[in-house]
Amino acid sequence: MLEAGWFWAVLALLVFWSLGAYNRLVRLRAQVAQRFAELQKALLRYQDLVQDAVTAAASDPEHWRSTASLATIASQWGRLQVAASQAAMALARMNEHPLLPPSAQEVDAACAELDAAWLALVHPDIYAVGITESLCLRWQELGVLIQPDRQRFNDAIAAYNEAIAEFPALLIARSFKFLPAQGLQ
Repeated sequence: MLEAGWFWAVLALLVFWSLGAYNRLVRLRAQVAQRFAELQKALLRYQDLVQDAVTAAASDPEHWRSTASLATIASQWGRLQVAASQAAMALARMNEHPLLPPSAQEVDAACAELDAAWLALVHPDIYAVGITESLCLRWQELGVLIQPDRQRFNDAIAAYNEAIAEFPALLIARSFKFLPAQGLQ
């Protein structure tokens, strides 16, 4: 049997196919990490914008106008800062493990809290002039600019998940612990 040429041909074909499948999975996993790095840069711009808004408001607190109390405004600023730091910490943890579903859920939750804190602060009842129109426009632009990065990340996750679910690459994926990932909402 070992002297038959067909045996060696089938064995060589199997080895080369296995190497190709493994390389494809590694390439797709690297692409997910690259897309996450692009998305992380965009999401970290939110934190910079929060710092700009807090600095602007702290430098000119007498211009705050509101039907709410100063304590309410201060608590909303605090909420925004906490949400920004939580989002940054969630991104840092996801950077360590971008393919783990809890990481993506944590980033989604942190981003939702950041948006909620911002919307509460720019609500007409709790409005600080420290949040200028230009800061609001920058926030909206960031939201628009981040969507393509988020979509590319989710597309990379979908391609990776499809690749590890296809038979016979599924065998390689299970052997080398390529786990399914979850995209961002």
